[in-house]
Amino acid sequence: MYSPYPTPPIPSRIIEVATSLDPALTPLGFAAGQPGGAGQAGQVIFCRGNVGSEDGSCIDLVIDVELSAEWRITDVRYWGFPSDRWHLAFDREAGIADQLEKLARTLPGILGLAAGGDG
Repeated sequence: MYSPYPTPPIPSRIIEVATSLDPALTPLGFAAGQPGGAGQAGQVIFCRGNVGSEDGSCIDLVIDVELSAEWRITDVRYWGFPSDRWHLAFDREAGIADQLEKLARTLPGILGLAAGGDG
């Protein structure tokens, strides 16, 4: 990716969110996760194209990550749901490895149903 100025490297834990969830999400029509961030915060965006979109635009699953004492996922949002359901439930207190394992297991069912699949 071209940038007119040097950008700091993306922390490896943010990249790990993308690589850990790609196998669970790409079969549902999401593009591979796009990690971004620097320092102690970042996010990974998984674009689902226009599956279920009312205006034909990309519907994103956004996962926010922060470093406090250790890396943790701090928010999971799916724009394909009504606004009162954008924020998806997950274990905020678990370490990132456990969070990723649980999300990889549960997101296909939640998001498969959002696309009108069997879930």
